[in-house]
Parts: sequence; C-alpha cells; structure tokens
Amino acid sequence: MRSRARRERAGGARRDHLSETEAKQALALIAGLAVLVPACGEDSVAVDDYANDLCTALTGWTQALRDRQAELQEGVEPGRSPEEDRDALQQFVEGAVEESDALVDDVEAAGEPDIEDGGEVADAFRTAVQDTRDELEEARDDVAQIPTDPPGAYRTAVEEFTTEVRNTLEGIDERFQDVDAPELDMALDEASACQG
Repeated sequence: MRSRARRERAGGARRDHLSETEAKQALALIAGLAVLVPACGEDSVAVDDYANDLCTALTGWTQALRDRQAELQEGVEPGRSPEEDRDALQQFVEGAVEESDALVDDVEAAGEPDIEDGGEVADAFRTAVQDTRDELEEARDDVAQIPTDPPGAYRTAVEEFTTEVRNTLEGIDERFQDVDAPELDMALDEASACQG
C-alpha cells in the first residue's frame, strides 16, 4: 500500500511495464492458449464418420439434381418458344450451382478423415466438388449465349450444352478416382449412408 502511494506521488502515471510475477503469469496464460488453439481447430474425424458424411452430402446433391431435372422435363410444353426453353434451362443450371454450393459446404464441414494423409484426401474431395461447382457456374453463364434462331442452330446448341453439363455432373466420379486411401475405401463400402 505504501509503495503504491509512493509510485503515485512520484509520477502519478500508470505503470508501463509488468512486474516479474505478472510477466510470468502472462506467459503462462499465453502458453496455455497456444496449447488450446490446435485442439480448437482440429478437423480430424473418425474415418467411418467422414465416409458417412461424404456419402450423405453426395447422395443429397445427386437427388437434388434429379429433382430439378424432373422439374425441367415436366415443364416442357408443346409450342413453347426457344426463349422459354432457354430460360428453363438456365433455371436448371442456376439450381445446380446452388446445390453444388451446398455440396462444397457439406464436404468442407465433413473435416478430415483420421487416416494417413487424411488432410490430402480431404483436399482432393474438396477440390473435386469445387471444380464441379465452378464448371457449372461457367455453364450457367453460357446458357444466355445459346442462339434461338434459326431453329436448327438452336437445337444443335442445346444438345451440345446439355451434353457438356451432363459430362460435368457425371465427371465428379472421375475426379475421385485419383484418391488413394484404402482405409477410406473400406469405410465407404461399409458406411450406411453409402448403401442403396
């Protein structure tokens, strides 16, 4: 108490440095936080959980695209103009981009499988779904370029466009072929979400 009053009389100002004890306490606190930070950011999950989450995400994405394709086909009506057909096609691709955004988020949220090179495996899957999503976004921008006249040119352009989109959607499987992870392969074969 007396030393505090002496310090206040001497300068009246606040201390700009810590005492040795306070410095040690601060360092101990920082060290404790440093230990906690990696644990908070740890995304490693059991390989079985990762396999289920991955299959759930991909199955949901596939079903959502099938539903949107069914809506597109149900909307086909005799006598509809090429412009209306093109607008419907654009809506389908926009929907596919939205569903792929959700897939990217779901695969990211799945974390990393707790296996050898799990981080690289997770990166490969994230890259695959992101690339598919980016290609669909490019396709969405291309729809507006489809000519609606003459009719022959329109039909040819639509056939080429739909083939390109189909190849993009089906190509996601090919992107997974380079992933070499036997433990994950076994978990995918046994995961309940991957059955059916």
